[in-house]
Amino acid sequence: MQSDLIFLRIMKMKKFNAIFDHLVNVLAFIAGSFIFIMMLIECYEIVARYFFERPTVWSVEFCEYMLFLLAFLGTTWVLKKKAHINVTILVERLRPRAQTFCNLFSSFMGIIISLIIFWFSLGTSFENYVTGVKVVKTYALPKWIFLSFISLGYLLLLIEFLRQFSGHLRSLVLKKAEGKTS
Repeated sequence: MQSDLIFLRIMKMKKFNAIFDHLVNVLAFIAGSFIFIMMLIECYEIVARYFFERPTVWSVEFCEYMLFLLAFLGTTWVLKKKAHINVTILVERLRPRAQTFCNLFSSFMGIIISLIIFWFSLGTSFENYVTGVKVVKTYALPKWIFLSFISLGYLLLLIEFLRQFSGHLRSLVLKKAEGKTS
């Protein structure tokens, strides 16, 4: 009976992880697409400005919005792939067990920071939604939409840091179990 519950739990976690990984990959693809779209917009702007003397009023603003959004859509993928900038000069010199503790600590700090930013950005998004605050540039757009992407990005980061923390914890437990059997 107990083993059946553990098996069901593992299967649910595998399904959750597969769905989460797919979501992160889709959002990273969208973020990458934004880079390509921004390039096309800027090329269009250059041609319109210098060849037809008809510059656009919207190109810079839309590129700013896409740049903002891609940061929060792609960050979790970068963390998952460990493609971010890392300073490992000290950690690499430690023993494997100490490295695992450092990874646990950094994942734990990521959890705390992501949770705090997620919570405050969610509250600020809701507050801006209720009050109807707008970002006014060329176009007036609701500010809560942009703030909600901060919430989404940090929620996804929180989940990824939790996954990494549990992976490092599992690694530590397995290393401890290996030490007792040998």
